[in-house]
Order: sequence, then C-alpha cells, then structure tokens
Amino acid sequence: MANKITIPNSFKLKGKTIPVEFDNDFCSDMGYYGEADFTGKLITLCSEFRGVRIKAAEQQRVFYHELMHMMLDACNRHNLKYNEDFVDEMGLLLYEFERTKK
Repeated sequence: MANKITIPNSFKLKGKTIPVEFDNDFCSDMGYYGEADFTGKLITLCSEFRGVRIKAAEQQRVFYHELMHMMLDACNRHNLKYNEDFVDEMGLLLYEFERTKK
C-alpha cells in the first residue's frame, strides 16, 4: 500500500520558510497547476483548474515538481531550476520515494 502524502502548509529550505498555498484563480489565470515563485519564496498550487477538480495524486505530483524547483533555487543551480524536463523527472522520483518508502 502506498504511503499517505500530505502537502504541507509550509516547509524550510536553508532556514527560510516557504509557504504553500492553494489559489485556483491564480493557476487558472496563469494556465498551469502550480508555480514556484523564487522571488516571493512561495509555492502556489490548485485543487481545481478552470472548473475541473484535480485529483489528490496529481496535486502531489505537482507539489514535488514545484518543490524541486525551490530546492534547485536554494542550491543556486539556476541552470537546472529552469530545465522543466529535469525538474519534472526529479520531482517524479521524489514523489515515488515518498509513496513507496517503508
């Protein structure tokens, strides 16, 4: 059985608190399920996109994708934090780790 994953309200990277908020209007307006704001140090996700509910597993995958963006930013890996393929792959691996750890 997979582990239950809870998206946090906030977490810390290098001592800085990173809030996680849900804002369906923002995501729908911007055209994506989540965003890592490097300047504002904030992750924004949505539970609904343009009127369609997003399943919990998809919200979790998006969270780990955005988390990976923030982790790369915290490590000053600016060349990697904008590489969507790399970020997506690493985010999916972290999501798999969380779901399957024993």
